[in-house]
Amino acid sequence: MLADKIRTRRKVLGISQQKLAEISGIAQSSISRYETGDVDISLNYILKFAEVLECPPAYLISEELGLDAEQVQTPITKKELATLRAYAKEILAIVGE
Repeated sequence: MLADKIRTRRKVLGISQQKLAEISGIAQSSISRYETGDVDISLNYILKFAEVLECPPAYLISEELGLDAEQVQTPITKKELATLRAYAKEILAIVGE
C-alpha cells in the first residue's frame, strides 16, 4: 500500500515526518494523513515523495499497479537521480524542448 511504502521508506532513511515536510514542501499534517491512508495522494506529490525518499515512483505505487516487489527495481540513490536528471536535460536540449 502506498501509505505503508512512504512511511517505511521514510523510516529506513531516518527521516521524521517534520524533516520530510521541510524537504518536500508538503505540510507535515498532510504527510501524516498520507501515511495513514486517510486521503488520496496526487501524482505530483507521489513524484515529490519518490525524489525525497530516493526511490522510483513505481516502487511507491507498485501494489496499486499490481506489481510484486521483485518487479520493481530497488530504490535509486540521489547520485543516480542526479545522473538521470543530467541525461534528461541533455536529451531535451538535443530535441529542442
